[in-house]
Amino acid sequence: MLGADSLLGKALVRLLVKQGIEHRALGRADFQLLKKMEVVRLFTKQSPTQVIHTAIHTTAEKMESDPHEAERCDIINSRGMSTLAEVCSQLNIPLIHHSGSLVFDGNKTHPYLETDETNPVSRYGKSLWFAERSIRDTLASHVILRTDWVFSTDNPDFFRRHIEVCKKNKGKLDVMNMRFSPTPAQDLARVVLAIANQIDCAADAWGTYHYCAQQPLSQEYFVEHFLQEASRYDPALEKTLPALEITKLPAQLPYIGNTVLGCQHIFETFGIKQRTRSAELVALIQKLYNLQPEEAPELLVEGFDDRENSRAEEKKAKIAAETKGEKPKKRVRKPADSPRPARKAAGQKGSPHS
Repeated sequence: MLGADSLLGKALVRLLVKQGIEHRALGRADFQLLKKMEVVRLFTKQSPTQVIHTAIHTTAEKMESDPHEAERCDIINSRGMSTLAEVCSQLNIPLIHHSGSLVFDGNKTHPYLETDETNPVSRYGKSLWFAERSIRDTLASHVILRTDWVFSTDNPDFFRRHIEVCKKNKGKLDVMNMRFSPTPAQDLARVVLAIANQIDCAADAWGTYHYCAQQPLSQEYFVEHFLQEASRYDPALEKTLPALEITKLPAQLPYIGNTVLGCQHIFETFGIKQRTRSAELVALIQKLYNLQPEEAPELLVEGFDDRENSRAEEKKAKIAAETKGEKPKKRVRKPADSPRPARKAAGQKGSPHS
């Protein structure tokens, strides 16, 4: 895995370790995508069955105001990802690449689908699209996973900042007028591992997929919701909330008015279902106040953990029935709960303005 120091990378490493899956995780400082021979030597030495690239650029705001930062990122995402795709193609290694919803312009009212035309309006969005194009042009065996805004207990700055500003300004707070679906890094790690597992089983489902958490909402409502949760542990914030006054400002680049993604395609292909963000959001707020977060629910990986849990449930039911002298009942699985075999991915149209 390349990008082990990103929010998704950290969450994925924890999940891989927990499930006892052999892997090699490298941070951004541990590899140089612009030097092809270094990448070749690295992959030849490690002999990976697949590569997961999660090193998504995190200084999105800085790219819009700093031409040098924007140019550096463009080079990495165009030349660097082209190099990565070339090496994966030469060594016949599948690639899973993390991208984002900012490849769109935000003008659509409904969730964006994989087949919608891309039209990035920010430098950051164009950089994401450059990376996607480099992969598509070079490597057939790839999965590009676009997600919405990712949050994690590893970086609670967005939440801390809004809480402090709310208290300092006596309830007055500015947010962006945008609709999105904040997605926990822990949930996203589950999705990536589910895809990786099916690739290991020779699933022929290459292409672009979307995933985000359930329940899209406005940034105004999201901020108000986590402020209410934080007020349970913050007396000063609790006193301030009755005077809460939120002002909606136009979305500033690189952000756009709508980043919600439609997730039907990833469900139909891999059987991956959307989940809510509630448990992870509560855990983040609790950690922000140095509280011991409650145990988050186990994140199952569709198509693999579901089967194991099903077998365990059936075994328990059989033992219980035999103890009572009853005939064990057969468990009937609903079609919707069955693991879905991966289907071929649909093609995508569109490109940004040149």
